[in-house]
Amino acid sequence: MKRLFVLFAFLLVSCAVFAQDEKPQSEGTLLIVPRIEAEPLYSFGERAWSVDMGTTSFYTFFDGNLGDHFSFSFGNHWFTYCDSFENVKDLYRNTWRTDVNNWVDWAYVTVNFSGFFLQLGKDYIHFGTHEVDTYDHDSHWQLNSALWNNYQVYQWGGRFGWTDDDETTKIMLEVVNDQPRDGEPRKPFSSRSVDDYAFNIFGTHDFDNVTLMASVGQCSLNWIGGFGVGVNFSDAFSLAFDGYASKTYGGASLKMTVSPTERFDLFAKAGFDKGNNDLILEGKRFYAGAGAYWFPLRESHDLRVHALAAYDSFNVGLDEPVPTLGFSVGLTYALNLQIF
Repeated sequence: MKRLFVLFAFLLVSCAVFAQDEKPQSEGTLLIVPRIEAEPLYSFGERAWSVDMGTTSFYTFFDGNLGDHFSFSFGNHWFTYCDSFENVKDLYRNTWRTDVNNWVDWAYVTVNFSGFFLQLGKDYIHFGTHEVDTYDHDSHWQLNSALWNNYQVYQWGGRFGWTDDDETTKIMLEVVNDQPRDGEPRKPFSSRSVDDYAFNIFGTHDFDNVTLMASVGQCSLNWIGGFGVGVNFSDAFSLAFDGYASKTYGGASLKMTVSPTERFDLFAKAGFDKGNNDLILEGKRFYAGAGAYWFPLRESHDLRVHALAAYDSFNVGLDEPVPTLGFSVGLTYALNLQIF
């Protein structure tokens, strides 16, 4: 692990040196995002209500570039309520584990020349779906697939790819750590077995109002493919379809977003998962829900209030998977600071 720190420090210092030599434009921004919410939940199995703080959390995102050829990105997950305050300590106890979430969502540096790029560090595995490409603080677990909720998509590794000048087309190969199948704690790059790593090829292309993305790879000794289609019919109406499949699990979802005004977004999403995999899902699951975003600030969308209701036929977050009806009310604030 010391080698990883040395490599990471070397890359950052190299970026700074090259940036000073070439004297191009360099910049760095810090995004601070607190999210507060309350989640009432009705369990049809227990026939009882419960209320907790949902995914109340605190994030920071530090992004920037050092010259024309080097960039960096750090996404830190400093706090999440996650059932109890006691669980917050696990974010820091498990920094170097590949099987659980921790305070480092991603941390990587990228070198690019003539459209080609090499990225080293921790990032999410690009499964070819819109929900994986969504920030955690913009996500609602009640309306996420079993793949996103149960697989640790943030993993250390390397990525090599190409993007065109307009950044409308991107192709990438990923070689990263895999989530341990045996449930045992494991540090990044601690295994010499190829079976303990994930391989993935990802591609995306943006048309005028349509976005296509797809991936194929191997995770947990399973071939898995993902596919996403997003269509913006206008500034006020869009649809997004996601699908993924492997030998032991799969699923699909459809999301609709309507924006009647600049200060309101309405959305609805429905999907299903089916699996015979103890890491992702064992059984069948259907979920559906609808919600709204309100942006009370006149000049920006920095402050967002959300409310949603969702049904989940197989809520694995409880002691026993049972149908639930959940609600969420909360707010998210994004403070954007220019560092340099």
